[in-house]
Amino acid sequence: MALYLTESEISQIIDIQLAIDSVEESFKLIATGQGVTKSRERLPVGISSMNYMSAGINIENITGLKVYVPNPKGTKFYVHIMNSLNGELISIIEGNMLGQYRTGAASGVASKFLANPNSRKALLIGTGFQSFTQILSLDNIFDLEEVYVYSRSEENRNNFIKNYQPKIHAKLTAIESVSNKIENIDIINVITNSKTPVLDGNTITAGIHINAAGSNHALRRELDTKTILKANKIFVDDLDQAKNECGDLIYPESLGLIQWRNIASFSDIFRFPNKYVRNKDDITIFESQGLALWDLVLAYKLYQLAIIKGLGKEINV
Repeated sequence: MALYLTESEISQIIDIQLAIDSVEESFKLIATGQGVTKSRERLPVGISSMNYMSAGINIENITGLKVYVPNPKGTKFYVHIMNSLNGELISIIEGNMLGQYRTGAASGVASKFLANPNSRKALLIGTGFQSFTQILSLDNIFDLEEVYVYSRSEENRNNFIKNYQPKIHAKLTAIESVSNKIENIDIINVITNSKTPVLDGNTITAGIHINAAGSNHALRRELDTKTILKANKIFVDDLDQAKNECGDLIYPESLGLIQWRNIASFSDIFRFPNKYVRNKDDITIFESQGLALWDLVLAYKLYQLAIIKGLGKEINV
């Protein structure tokens, strides 16, 4: 028997701290060799594709698969957890909310280690489905005073503030443009579906940390080349995956402006803690395409909580 968990049931047990702990644990598992993760694969099927990514946790003897078929009317994500010793299915979890929380948590974890610890002001670019947890994670980790919110649509940014201000300690403030020089901003989170850069390097000042989390395609970019070149340190969630999916880096690398050997995998922070000490005025960037290990670690914790709380439906497999 395997346990099937719906989005409604996940909503009863998930929270941002659990997601933050899961993502940080994932990177530590990679650093110690106890966790493995495989980049996203896209299998063309007619005019669409089946996307899947997999991971495993050695010390738990589990493996997992996240699978979805992109759909403009609404994509459904599923995470499968299996016993790696006997191949039995443990659980199937509907993964939309899970993915939303782990993506936001990843930006939070990156900021925890890469941004200045006394960060007070943040900028959010993008107000879609993934945006709330981006700020929720920062609000959980830092004592933020204010978050500036920008999207191309005035209605969208105002609705975002209306819907989420009650859930965020920091003040949410709508802004009409990010084209001017950004003053006193500590952290920028970019989470859009744009194909062309939405952040201008001319606006970036010393000490800023940037999370770019909206793109996972080689032909899409959120950060312009000037922003990339200004950075003192650039981290990716997984170097092999970034070489296939991170348009922000693939483009300047193709021009010979940067080299992959100078880009670090975020898990190296835990492998070599003394190597990546932040200077106050450093400009740092975290490029996030998403790891299956984040999904698996969080999904397994949710599965365990569901067992305790009596949630889910047992299915014959």
